[in-house]
Amino acid sequence: MRVSVVLLLLCLSSVHLHRAVDQLVVGDEQTEFTQSQIEELKKQDAGLEDSVDSTELSAEEPGEENSYTAKVAFSYASGLYGNFGPHSSDVTVVFRKKITDVGKAFSPITGVFTAPRRGVYYFRFSLLGHSSSHRLAVCLYKNEKKILDVTKYPKGQYKYAIGGRLAVCLYKNEMKILDVTKFPKGEYKYAVGGATLLLQKGDRVYVVLREQSQVFDNIDNHSTFSGFLLFPM
Repeated sequence: MRVSVVLLLLCLSSVHLHRAVDQLVVGDEQTEFTQSQIEELKKQDAGLEDSVDSTELSAEEPGEENSYTAKVAFSYASGLYGNFGPHSSDVTVVFRKKITDVGKAFSPITGVFTAPRRGVYYFRFSLLGHSSSHRLAVCLYKNEKKILDVTKYPKGQYKYAIGGRLAVCLYKNEMKILDVTKFPKGEYKYAVGGATLLLQKGDRVYVVLREQSQVFDNIDNHSTFSGFLLFPM
């Protein structure tokens, strides 16, 4: 009887042992499966970090196309052949003859430059007057605000050259880009001005010919308006 009881206990212990081993194996399999899932998640997370890094890099270092669109520079002549003005009120001078236009921010239809982005820009105008009876008064505007006013009066009260003619030309290779000539006795007069401006995107800059003023130009491009982006902000 005692032997039978011992054998029964041994059988029961063997069954429990097999169950424990089976559970241990199952547990190990579950543990291994969980570890593989973790490794896969780590790989996915690393891929996401690489994607974020590449996105940040492309944002900080713009590609060739974005870099090109950030470049802004223009230079236009009036395209006039003769006198323009005088007028009874102020008028915007429209510069129609393109010399250089990078960025397409200047309109030869309206004569207005529109800032494509926030930044510091430089503008310069030079207009020629050829009248013994009308002044040459030119203003540079930012939106509706007058930035500067340059006025030349007839009869030679104000002139840059005395006694003889001063004639200077700008050439690109063998091509004359513009001609600046000063004559004695006020026969011709120039209104020249420039300014460095901080512009917001959409700000407008343009040149205004004041009332009772007259400007002159011909194929030599005496009257010009230029500007360019110094640096974005």
